Amino acid sequence: MSVEYDRVKSKVKAIEASRPSAEQDPEAHREANKQISRLIDRSRMFADAERDRKVPL
Repeated sequence: MSVEYDRVKSKVKAIEASRPSAEQDPEAHREANKQISRLIDRSRMFADAERDRKVPL
């Protein structure tokens, strides 16, 4: 999980670094925030699925 966490963290930092300020371009700022949210949500979904696979039924 730590490899996945590091990968997601680096992607989030890259998006944040290139994201314009809200005052400068509100629409692009909002879209970058949505992209970050989708990335984190997808990562959590896969982490949950991975944990579920490891737990015996």
